[in-house]
Amino acid sequence: MGIETDHFNNDSVWTGRYWLKDQNREGVPFSVWMTVKNGKLSGSTLEPNAFALIKKEELEASIRGHVDENEVVFLKTYSAFEHEPVYFEGELSEDGRSVSGKWYFGWPNEWSGPFEMTRGVSDSVVSSLKTSKSDISD
Repeated sequence: MGIETDHFNNDSVWTGRYWLKDQNREGVPFSVWMTVKNGKLSGSTLEPNAFALIKKEELEASIRGHVDENEVVFLKTYSAFEHEPVYFEGELSEDGRSVSGKWYFGWPNEWSGPFEMTRGVSDSVVSSLKTSKSDISD
């Protein structure tokens, strides 16, 4: 059934995981800061560096896409290095609080795998935000 798009017009924080082929059983955790207005999605992501051959512990990316009552679709473009965007396509849960689907990179599907994300802030994100805030105020 999905959710009404009007209910989704706001700013939100999501946490999730994506899986790389045969590389990790737990998946790569990520956080998403997302704004949705009139079905158009924009925002940013932050995740540990699990694949890029650069000396950065975390990878930031921007996202752009759309949301409708049943699905979320976005392109994720990393800022630390140049390559084509990663395509994410997922089904929105009935309560609008989770998305599960598949990501694709390269053509034809050189890399792909499942992903899932949940709306709301996890304990690890709250801890991270508190640490960042205390670093700023020190």
